[in-house]
Amino acid sequence: MGDTFTTYDGSEYEVLERPAGPTDPLVMRFRLLDHCGAPPPHIHPHAREVFEVEEGSFELQLEGAWQTVSPGEAVTVEPGQSHTFRNHSGETVVVRNVHDPHHDFETYLRRIAGISHEYKAMGPSGPRPVLAMARLWQEHTDLIQPSPLPLKLAFPVLGLLARLTGTSAPSAS
Repeated sequence: MGDTFTTYDGSEYEVLERPAGPTDPLVMRFRLLDHCGAPPPHIHPHAREVFEVEEGSFELQLEGAWQTVSPGEAVTVEPGQSHTFRNHSGETVVVRNVHDPHHDFETYLRRIAGISHEYKAMGPSGPRPVLAMARLWQEHTDLIQPSPLPLKLAFPVLGLLARLTGTSAPSAS
């Protein structure tokens, strides 16, 4: 068992099983508050991600189509498939998440939590958090990449601006 960390909006990310090696999965439990922060559409170029709902329900967008995922249901996102999620259910949702292989997904999520607390935001609330997120994504291209064309074009420019302005993503703590 690992530990739990939170984002600024109060959502929790609990490590259930840490990987023993570089090709092993990371197993986590997400407790996502209603209207919590959500990632932009993205792909994981080398990892499969499984979302299994334990409590509540949430929406998962897979290749542009939204679907509601309810307790006991699971959705597998294959490497290279565009996806994102949101919780607009009116309640907290609990999701078991498996990222396989892990590609240091825990560190990445911890750094997102750090950005959310540093900027007291869970989304693009101003230039600094946007630059910090772009810089973080550039540091983890083996793990995550934007999928819609506008973000594919914008993130390299934003990452460069982040470097030029000295904006960085907090380290994992």
